[in-house]
Amino acid sequence: MSKNEKNRRRKSHAERERIKAKKAASGASYTSAQSGTAHRHGGPEIGPVDGSGFGADRQADMQMASALIGACVAKCRPCQASLADKVLAGDRLVVASLAGTVYSLLPSPGATCSPASRRFHAVAHDTGRPDYGPAVLAAVEELSQEDLEALLEDALDLWAAAAGTAPAAEAGVPDQETNEEEKDAHRYAASSGTAYLMSAGIDQLLSVEEMQGLVDHAEKSAVSGGPVVCFLCGKPIDVTAEPEVHVGVSTRTVAVDGRRLDTVHPVWTHPGCGRTRIWPWPELMAERQRRGLYVAAEDRQPEKPTVPGPWNADYTHFSVAREPGGGMVPLVLVEPGEPDEYGIEGYLAARLSEGFKPVDLGGGQPFPVLDGWHLRCERGRMVSVMRAGGGAWYRQEGGYATPGHWRQAARQRKALFLVVPAGTVGEGQGDDWLAAVSRAAEAGHVLGGLVAVRGTLS
Repeated sequence: MSKNEKNRRRKSHAERERIKAKKAASGASYTSAQSGTAHRHGGPEIGPVDGSGFGADRQADMQMASALIGACVAKCRPCQASLADKVLAGDRLVVASLAGTVYSLLPSPGATCSPASRRFHAVAHDTGRPDYGPAVLAAVEELSQEDLEALLEDALDLWAAAAGTAPAAEAGVPDQETNEEEKDAHRYAASSGTAYLMSAGIDQLLSVEEMQGLVDHAEKSAVSGGPVVCFLCGKPIDVTAEPEVHVGVSTRTVAVDGRRLDTVHPVWTHPGCGRTRIWPWPELMAERQRRGLYVAAEDRQPEKPTVPGPWNADYTHFSVAREPGGGMVPLVLVEPGEPDEYGIEGYLAARLSEGFKPVDLGGGQPFPVLDGWHLRCERGRMVSVMRAGGGAWYRQEGGYATPGHWRQAARQRKALFLVVPAGTVGEGQGDDWLAAVSRAAEAGHVLGGLVAVRGTLS
């Protein structure tokens, strides 16, 4: 056998092994993994869109968008990621048509949609304006890449809901979309027909029995004539008439017999008064003050300066971590440059309310999964961390350069995203970086979980 023939066979074998690995990672067949088309999912039949209605002299091919909707309905994560990236990189007329179709019909954009979608809805729902089509396309073309992605995700939620019910996602793997079962994870239905929506993170502070006890308390209070009161408007909540009641909690440290004890207080709110969340007691009192509600003298908060001073930059670190079940996963750690204005209690309350979970770095427990979250890379640089319905949670203009071993590990399309309080690690820790993070984890201050990785890694 000639030397050239040996080289050719060696390359052919390497290529077959590469495609096998790609197939294992994506779940796609050999042919589809090789061609990059992945699975085929039956989405709604959407024909080409004539751009003249949008003031454009071209047609939009909607086949990729139709397949993407089908992948969302089927909850096929590899296809969602690859097809969404192609739609986002293609003609924005496709997104304008997809989003414009659904948002022109909805009377409101929905409480959980991103700020970008709310702004777009204001344009798309105004169908009576003479320049309606061009205005819709212009609104999409003016979006940043992160806002475009947020709008597409919100529109896909609506399309997938209309097209059919998705099967449950595979456990332990970050999902690209948040399904209704996940949205209702903390929703308790009462016999009166009222739904009690518990804050994300409340399960880290209360047991299931205690959460159910809050529902029972509200129902019994209504019967006895002493209904629960909204903390943010001061008015009673009629749980017999409200279709939904928000239930958060406030954490407070009090002194009892010379000892400091952490306490948890329920925070009842009308849905229209603000989203359900976890509050540090001083922040809750400050918000009541701002709204002109009664606050006891000992709980009154000092006025905050209206003009902030210079801020320190956030600290971002890239590494890899070993999963408890074996294998390596890319790791991204973010430390805010400035401490939370309400201290460690404020940091923990804010992160838990956003859905972050305590992470055990000792190898004893599997890493938690942050459903609906993903980080986005462009040419191997991390540019943002996104959450479904919330847009960009974290953004870096131009992106952070990632090391080669991190990008290699990220080809499995998931990463461990961690957040720590300001001052935990930073540039000054040097070789003690791992020890500092371990100490923070032991104190319960390392929050995060597994997120999906999207975009391009090279």
